[in-house]
Amino acid sequence: MIGLWVLLAVISAVIGVHHLFTRLFVSKIFGNPLSKSLFYLSAVIGTPIHEASHAIMALIFGHKIHKICWFQVGKDGRLGYVEHNWNRRSFYQSLGGIFIALAPLGSAFAVIVALYHYMAIPRLPQFVLDVDVANVYTVSRAALSYFWETCQWFLQQVLSSQRYILSVLFASLICFHCIPSRTDFQNALKGAVMVSVLISLLWAVSLYCNLFHQQWMLAAFNWSVNVSSFILITALLSMGWWFVLALPSVLWRA
Repeated sequence: MIGLWVLLAVISAVIGVHHLFTRLFVSKIFGNPLSKSLFYLSAVIGTPIHEASHAIMALIFGHKIHKICWFQVGKDGRLGYVEHNWNRRSFYQSLGGIFIALAPLGSAFAVIVALYHYMAIPRLPQFVLDVDVANVYTVSRAALSYFWETCQWFLQQVLSSQRYILSVLFASLICFHCIPSRTDFQNALKGAVMVSVLISLLWAVSLYCNLFHQQWMLAAFNWSVNVSSFILITALLSMGWWFVLALPSVLWRA
């Protein structure tokens, strides 16, 4: 259960910080012709990937898609969208809300994995919990230590090669437009309650029936820390593009 809350907390923090940066920088970017043009140019690849991930996941969960806008410029502030509806009485279709909303994060992961094979991107070391006594303090300390050390290692690896730098910049630019929107986050909250209840029930059943409870809880925690670290590092890299895109507006004013 700790792993679930870690993952949800990381996703919420990433989306929250991203939208804070949106409020801080969007007026500067759209107030400068060069920054605005660079912003739309940066979204040409990332936005269709973002919308495709929504559409694919919507189909998987049986939602009816009415319209897909892969990319647009200057209409209602949205770069793209997927219009769909579902049977709200269906548990399966309602459960899909969180997966549809967070699908762009999955597409970002898929892009990074694909680039592993075609471009030079360092692979993150895997986290495996190894503590003498497992409690909230030791587990949290191990996870935070892993994240800090992984960030340092990743930065050293990237700076050691020009190919790494170019590959990571390209990947982060795509991921910049794969962070879920505010609407996505609101939709995710609805499904998150259902997922939390479902996982809590599975956790209680495994504990009561002793169905390899400790083993799968450990595996779930290791997985959640690895995924959370990937999301955090990707988010940190991609959010740097807010400063890059806003830079022309600062130089133009100067």
